[in-house]
Amino acid sequence: MKKIFLSLSILLSAGLLCAQSNTSNLQQTGDDNNAGITQKGATNSTLVIQNADNNVVDLSQAGTNNVGEIQLNGGNNAVNLAQVGDANNAVSLMADGDNVSSISQEGNLNTTRQEVAGVGNDLSATQQGNDNVTVQLQSGVGNNSAFVQQIGDNNLATQEQSGENSSITVDQLGDNSAAIIQQTGVSNNISAMQEGNGNTMNVAQNGNNNFAGAENQVLLDQFGDNNNILLSQDGDQNAAAISQEGNANGAITTQSGQANNSIILQAGSRNAATVSQSEN
Repeated sequence: MKKIFLSLSILLSAGLLCAQSNTSNLQQTGDDNNAGITQKGATNSTLVIQNADNNVVDLSQAGTNNVGEIQLNGGNNAVNLAQVGDANNAVSLMADGDNVSSISQEGNLNTTRQEVAGVGNDLSATQQGNDNVTVQLQSGVGNNSAFVQQIGDNNLATQEQSGENSSITVDQLGDNSAAIIQQTGVSNNISAMQEGNGNTMNVAQNGNNNFAGAENQVLLDQFGDNNNILLSQDGDQNAAAISQEGNANGAITTQSGQANNSIILQAGSRNAATVSQSEN
């Protein structure tokens, strides 16, 4: 009888260990690479692949059912990935060298994906809350930078850049908001902030030979609930700014050509503004 109880105890203990086991897969090819992986909790998994020299990876996960993946195919990259909570998913893929990436997720069911195919990029994504999604794609060569911070639930931020010296910044505070931003060209700059619930913005820039700090600058701010911004610029030396404070406001700006300038300021509720400029 004692042997039977002892056998059952061993089986139960083995089953419990299997149920709580974390998995980690680390592959390094090259010289002077450094990888640190820490996992606390149950059923977390990591995949780290480094195929060059002088890469640094720091990956930590605490909770259950989290997935972290980092793949580096160039040298001198640095990636920091931290997840706290349950069922979070983070992926950072880099195809060239000299890039810096940071991902931080705290909460449940958050997702971040970074893809870089250029040199000298700096990506940062921070999410606090539940069911948030961040996608950052950079395919141009140069000193690009992308930043996302989302605090709340059910928010979406997508950033896509191609070119040199481009910079995107998105801050979202609240729930159920979305910011979708695209840039194609050289030295473009976007800065966006949304505070409230149910806000959306869709921004696209397409231009070449712009100068950072002076041309193709977009400053977008929304404070309140259920506000909407739609902005599209096609050409060189365009500048646009939109600020909305209140609820259920809408602003549309469309510019095509050179040396255009548009500013929209709205305070209150249920306001609507539309501006279209071409070849000014």
